[in-house]
Amino acid sequence: MKDETRKMNYPGDICSPPPEYWETGDARQGGIIGNISEKGLWIRSLVDMYVGEELRIKVFFPLGYKFDDFAVSAKIVGKDPCCDEGWQTYEYELEFTRISEEARLKLRNLLKIRQLRPW
Repeated sequence: MKDETRKMNYPGDICSPPPEYWETGDARQGGIIGNISEKGLWIRSLVDMYVGEELRIKVFFPLGYKFDDFAVSAKIVGKDPCCDEGWQTYEYELEFTRISEEARLKLRNLLKIRQLRPW
């Protein structure tokens, strides 16, 4: 998909944070976030994963002149294979399954900041 602000199946704020990474078992992978809300996120990745797979995700975002992050667990609830400029990529819709109160506060603050100053 060319539209990086794709809406997810559930309501949320549109926000396009920088890259993030996730862990599955012993593997660490990376991707680009296309959209994020308080309920979950949409990512694009080169990695082929299964719908229903549980991921531990760390989201990085700018905070002034440094980066901050928060960690969540999320389940893949949707998958869309696509080809972008000759590369096989996958777009995933993820739903948060576990998020600490600290991570939830960081996410809410990130969404508020991005409404005022989009990337």
